[in-house]
Amino acid sequence: MTEIFTLKIPVDLASSLLGFVLAFGLYLFDKSIKPDIEIQVSEPSNLSLSQGVFKSLNLKILNKKRYGILQFLNRPATQVRVYLLFSDYSSRALMNTVIARWNNSREPLTPDYQDVDFGLALTHPREVLVPGEENTISVAVRKKDNKYCFPFSNESYIYQNKDFEVPGWKIEDDKFIVVVRMQSAEMDKIGGVFIILNKSTLEQFKIEKVEES
Repeated sequence: MTEIFTLKIPVDLASSLLGFVLAFGLYLFDKSIKPDIEIQVSEPSNLSLSQGVFKSLNLKILNKKRYGILQFLNRPATQVRVYLLFSDYSSRALMNTVIARWNNSREPLTPDYQDVDFGLALTHPREVLVPGEENTISVAVRKKDNKYCFPFSNESYIYQNKDFEVPGWKIEDDKFIVVVRMQSAEMDKIGGVFIILNKSTLEQFKIEKVEES
């Protein structure tokens, strides 16, 4: 008669293994939950400066807050950096990539606002967005009576006495695409696609969201 061998696992060991599997599963589930980020068109900034009148186009970035039974899904977005990819409207050929400026961050200027603080101008701060919080970023700037615009970032302040015209950044197209890429400790994704209308007058200079088909 064939003797059947049965492996017996101690109850304590089985409980430990089950606990480990459950804990590891919960860890993976928790890591899979990402902040719920939404990017919207924000109000433009109209700037009256010593060298003239400018209009800056802005986007609002919101970490949406969940409520009720879904509130356990809320997650902060930490170390957030935003990349703006400027592309030709027709061909989608990339023209420039700029790290966006958070509008609530300190301007890269000396305390008397007379000179540029190059250390800050060449630094691109990261941001933390807790659930329910929002912030805005600058996208592009244009001076009144000009027919062209420029991407806007901290580096633009280096050329504030030259109308923020960073060499190599000039865009004369009457419309072009801006792709917004979000990078944080929790994610790396395309947050939205927008079109900038760079029409004849400053009033017609605006940004619109490209609706997903």
